[in-house]
Amino acid sequence: MKTNPVLIIALAIGALLVVGGQPPTTHGDESESGHVSLFDGKSLHGWVTENGARFSVRDGLLFVNKGTGWLRSEREYGDFVLKMGFRFLDKEANSGIFVRTAATSKQDENGWPDNGYQVQCMDTIGGERPLATLIPYGAPPYKDKSDLEVLAKVYHPTGEWNSYEITCTGEKLIVKLNGAVITTATDIKRLRGHIGIQAEHGRVEFRNISVKEK
Repeated sequence: MKTNPVLIIALAIGALLVVGGQPPTTHGDESESGHVSLFDGKSLHGWVTENGARFSVRDGLLFVNKGTGWLRSEREYGDFVLKMGFRFLDKEANSGIFVRTAATSKQDENGWPDNGYQVQCMDTIGGERPLATLIPYGAPPYKDKSDLEVLAKVYHPTGEWNSYEITCTGEKLIVKLNGAVITTATDIKRLRGHIGIQAEHGRVEFRNISVKEK
């Protein structure tokens, strides 16, 4: 009986997928939802490390090990939806997600951005700057409100995965934590800039970082 080489190859590929699982999404791949991956699970391709920030890749996750500085996307973005998963490995670990942020940084010991906005990514739901609230980093003033009661209900504690969905449309910014709206900001005047991740206190891991431009 003749063997069909095409069929043999197809069966071999299928077997590999069953054993090894689906291959990871790579930087630049576009999903059905229109989101494009910003992190390939293997490298910092597509990102720029600023001011000595300690970012690395381990076990397919983006890992920040305390320190200062930040990780900046090579590209700028205007209107978009940003999604990612994150978990705090240390209690009260502190990071932040920068959006519409200039590439410039403060000339001080921290070396964080000097013109943009930060969505707080700290393992706390209380205090002056709780998780999922918005912090100005040299950008013009804006109006914002946060629902801390909802935050307390949807927050996942240290060691567990949380998810962010951050939407920037014109002068409006919306932050969702684990699917729930926590912060809404208006009068956002910087309409374009980089996406970034802050290095600060404690260890934090990130995964499934993707963006959909609008």
